[in-house]
Amino acid sequence: MEELQKVGVFIDEIYTVRVEHPNLSSSKIMFKQECFNYIKAFTIFKKFVFNYCNISETFAKDVDKEKLRAIGTQNQLKTAFIQRQNKQQVYQYEIFEQTVELERLKGELQFLQRIETEQHEIINNFFVNQY
Repeated sequence: MEELQKVGVFIDEIYTVRVEHPNLSSSKIMFKQECFNYIKAFTIFKKFVFNYCNISETFAKDVDKEKLRAIGTQNQLKTAFIQRQNKQQVYQYEIFEQTVELERLKGELQFLQRIETEQHEIINNFFVNQY
């Protein structure tokens, strides 16, 4: 048997003639099984990665939609704010115009009241001088 081993021929436990050492063939079988287990685990991992990528893409699309919607809302708020400011300026100008008109009318009223008072005095003096 040693002579066969020297030339690289071995006999295993079931008395089969082999060209490689029996320990090496059992190691190969174990390695092959480990490779299959690794392939299964890697396939599962690949599925997880694929699912994660899909979820990430969906999430990214949702985030982009929400971002665009938020930008649109922000623009609407800015527009509404500017419109309110414009209306406020218009109202303030109208208030100013009305105030100026009120002051003008008050001055005119005082002037007319003075004229009326003067005219009443003239009329009273006229009646007093006639009697």
